[in-house]
Amino acid sequence: MLHLFANHKVTGPAELALETCRALVAAGVPAELLTSDVTRTKHRDRWLHLLALERGVPVAPIEGLRLGKHHKPVRTWLDARRLAAALKARPPRLVHCHLPNDHLIAAMAVERSGLRLPLVRTLYDAEAPAPTRRTRRTLRGVARLVCLSRAAADAVRAGARALGVDPARVEHLEPPIDTDRFDPARGVPARRAALGLAPDDLVVGIVARMQTHRRYEVLLEAVRLARAELPRLRLVVVGRGTKQDEVAREPVRRLGLEGAVVFAGHVSGDDYVGTLAAFDLKVFMVPGSDGTCRAVREALAMGLPVVTTRQGILPELVREGETGLLVAAEPEAAELAAALSTLGRDAGRRAAMSAAARADAVARFAYPRHAARLAALYDAVCAGG
Repeated sequence: MLHLFANHKVTGPAELALETCRALVAAGVPAELLTSDVTRTKHRDRWLHLLALERGVPVAPIEGLRLGKHHKPVRTWLDARRLAAALKARPPRLVHCHLPNDHLIAAMAVERSGLRLPLVRTLYDAEAPAPTRRTRRTLRGVARLVCLSRAAADAVRAGARALGVDPARVEHLEPPIDTDRFDPARGVPARRAALGLAPDDLVVGIVARMQTHRRYEVLLEAVRLARAELPRLRLVVVGRGTKQDEVAREPVRRLGLEGAVVFAGHVSGDDYVGTLAAFDLKVFMVPGSDGTCRAVREALAMGLPVVTTRQGILPELVREGETGLLVAAEPEAAELAAALSTLGRDAGRRAAMSAAARADAVARFAYPRHAARLAALYDAVCAGG
């Protein structure tokens, strides 16, 4: 099973595509990942190709193939020609695409090769793609369109005629997460002391880049309001961003929250797991470049109740009143503050939600479950020709 990811950066859904390949291989499904081997960029930690090699995911190198994120007609044509030659030399059972441009390149390459190779595509967004000419060009020949959001699957089926896709070929699969890594029972020490948090602090965490569209202004005002009732409430911000001074640091000073907000920066490895373990609950405002909101599933797997908005896939991930609380898609600070206070003052409810969040994450999001469902889908596609 040849997986294509048209971006060399570890960004957006890159981690999901990579870990899906690894889960398939672990389940005995032969899979290889083909991504851009662009080793001229300076940020080595952001090269998906190298990360795949590091994690033991089989990589299918093709000389001269660029697989750029953005469509450039000449480059796309050259990539399709090179990929077609590679497919004829070593035909896979199917090609699984993860982004719009690798899907276009794969569709052109399969046509050029003359092979009857089925194409599978994963859609990571929580809405249907726009019915552009290129979208219709690729979706009309897809064997399966895997939507990781139920709302997206419903929207694609509703707009199937405009998109040129057969609604019977649209599948909904839950988005996966590594529930073994993000497991509170694994014993990774909580980093409360390292973050300057006291044992009796009520710690609310957010993992999101500090960008203007992430609604930090609403969150910070909500923290200010909630602290009137819960003076031990502390907010930990995990992440960085080019707009962090404008979006977060200056507002913190303006609102007088210097002692209430901790900027943890970028955290990785078990330090990241330990940071999540230091939280009492998680807040998440707006989906980012990864439409599946991986940070929310990581928190749920760690047994963290999540307060989030009714945007995108978020209402599908968090079960209202069971694993967290949902507020409006564009909440006022007072509504968000009320949700934080509701959970903040009720330790018993937080404990019940914590157990429910962990159990629900294991049941729905574990990678072995996702790999098994994908393997069954591959078998059905290949059996159908």
